[in-house]
This record gives sequence, structure tokens and C-alpha cells, in this order.
Amino acid sequence: MTIVPTLISGFISLLLWLYIRHNIKRNIINLFQLNYRAIWIFDFFFFYCGFFRFLYRIQGPSINNSFFYFLMNFSYVMLGLLGLLTLLFIALDIKHFFDRFLHPVDRPQIDHSRRDFFKKNLALTGIAASTVVTGVGFANSFDPKIKKVEIPLPDEHKNLHGLKIVQLSDIHIGPTLKKDFCEMLRERIESIDADLVVITGDMIDGKVEYLKDELLPLTKLKSKLGTFFVTGNHEYYWFANEWIEWSKTSGLNPLINEHRKLTYNNTEFYLAGVNDPFSVRLDPENGTNPAKAVAGVPDSAYKILLAHQPVTCFQAAKYGFHTQLSGHTHGGQGFPWNVAVMAIQPYVRGLNNHEGMNVYVHSGTGFWGPPNRFMVDSEIAEIHFIHRENA
Repeated sequence: MTIVPTLISGFISLLLWLYIRHNIKRNIINLFQLNYRAIWIFDFFFFYCGFFRFLYRIQGPSINNSFFYFLMNFSYVMLGLLGLLTLLFIALDIKHFFDRFLHPVDRPQIDHSRRDFFKKNLALTGIAASTVVTGVGFANSFDPKIKKVEIPLPDEHKNLHGLKIVQLSDIHIGPTLKKDFCEMLRERIESIDADLVVITGDMIDGKVEYLKDELLPLTKLKSKLGTFFVTGNHEYYWFANEWIEWSKTSGLNPLINEHRKLTYNNTEFYLAGVNDPFSVRLDPENGTNPAKAVAGVPDSAYKILLAHQPVTCFQAAKYGFHTQLSGHTHGGQGFPWNVAVMAIQPYVRGLNNHEGMNVYVHSGTGFWGPPNRFMVDSEIAEIHFIHRENA
């Protein structure tokens, strides 16, 4: 991590700490007439979360142990709870603003005891709801569901009917998800009996030397045509070139702005992959390049593109791809983040049609940051290519 992003992140964290601290004093401590020292509990957990996120960034043998990861996991759970409380305080601030706007002068007829009672109940309800969402979201985060998806085939490619691809995306093996999670994925995928397995980026959050053993189950995935991998933005946070070299020797077959010719049902089709757009910041010559990935592929062939970010569809549609498989969004991972993602990506989840090209956006197999999957399940996508005869 370079110095400028670190300083920006630190400044934002400072502002966030001051904002939440102010709201805890106003909406909890003062409202419930608690001892002022109660704010120290918040201070401890806030800096506890920040400290362990910083500590993980530097990684080293001394912190590569189960006790450290237990403390790390707990910090992420608390971070998720703090995030939900922040949303509660923002909502209370909005309500306070409109109250002051609509009633700029404190009216004598207002029953202050009744108003305080309402405020207390609203605060308690918000805290309880945040706690429940944190618990439910935590439970959902470690149990990806197998989701069956049907992608229609045009008449000229009907021979590919029945092709079955398993897609994983955004697994984020690292601070919270480990080898046991990968082993569970391997067992579930092998029960599907896939023709092909693809991993569309953000497989990891950490260095090769500390995570390669955690990923061993994924290197043993079985399918008829193999396993293929493209980079996501998080690979570029953690020395992407090292991960690409590791994947070459581990049977994951990275596609770096390139394609492979594969055969199903005696019919050829092409699987292409592109680097994540973030790659240009570290390697300007190897950014997202669908044109390079499809170079030399016959126009008449069926073409599938693996691209971490859905936004790649704007380029991919120009080069005759029939289907794009993406991830990155996590389906929003939960409310209200799914609303925010809509402002950044053209598609957030599920199967979409972009200028005649199928775009499937995976909701993520793991999670990033707090283990909080609320209203958006993590998934293992079982993708079936289907041709239906015209009635």
C-alpha cells in the first residue's frame, strides 16, 4: 500500500471516528444518561478494528497463526456492527435535520417526556436491529448456496446444449476465510459434475507465501475441461504477478488477456479472460483488453469471456462475445451497499442482457470485510447453457 492511499484512508477513518463518537454521546450516552466513560468502550473497539486491519496488511510469520486470526475475525464482526450503527446515526441525523427544518422554533406545547420516550425506543430498536442483522449476516456468510442459472443458446450454437460451467468469484481467502472453506467448496463443486470451473477474480486477500496452502483444495477441483482463473482488483493489491505465476503451476490456468479453445459435444467454443481494470495502475501494458483476448478466434465460434468487473461488458460487446461471466459486486453483499453499487456498475447481480450479450454477475462466493451477508446470499453458480427449439 502506497503512502498516499494510506494517508487518505487514515484521514477518512479519523473523520468517521469523530462522527460516530459524537453520535454515540448525543443519541445514546446523553439520551440514556449513561456515564460519560462509556464512550471509551466505543473508542476501544473502533481502534481495535483499525489496528488489526493495519496489522494484516503487513503480514508476517509472527501473525500467521490461529490466535491472531480469531482476533482478526472478531474485529471484522465488530466492524460490520459499527457500519450498521453508522447507518442508524445517519438516519437519526436526517430525521433531526427535517425536524429542525419543519419546526425551527421549539414549540411550548411539545411533550418533551413523550419525545424522549420516542427517541429512546427508536435508538434501542436501531441498536437491536443492527445486532440482529450482524448475527444473521454472519451466519449466512459461510454457507454459499448452489444457484442454478440457465443461459440461452442461439440456434447456430445448439450443439453446446447441456454445457455446464461452475463459476466461483470473490472468494477472498485471507483474513477470515481459510482452507476449511476451500475444502467445503471443493466438495460441493464435485457434487455438480461440471464440464468446466471458472474463478472470476478476487480469489485472495494476502500474499502467496501465507495463503498458497489455504488454497490447496481449489487446486484439486475436478471437471472435464479444467479450471480457469482471471484476476480481480484484489489480486493487484497483493502482488498479482506472483499470484499469476502460482496459478500457472497449480492447475488454475490463468487467462491473461488471452483465450483457450475447448471442445464440448464435438463442438469447439472459446473461453477468453481479461485482466481486471485495476491492473493498469501497476502494469499499464496489460490492462483489460477484450480485443487481444479474442484475437484469432473465428467470428462464427461461440465465445465466453471471463471478466471480473461487469463494466467490461461495454468493451466486450464490441468484439462478438456471446456471454460474459463477472463478479466484483458481491451483489451489493447486503442492504444498503447494493444500492451504492448500482451507481458504479451497470449490472449488480444475476443474468442480464447487454446489447444481445448475456452478462451473468455472480454475487460472490465469499465476502470482503465484515462477514455480513444480509438479503444477498453468497453463491456457487451452476451455469447451464440451454437451447430451446422454437415452438
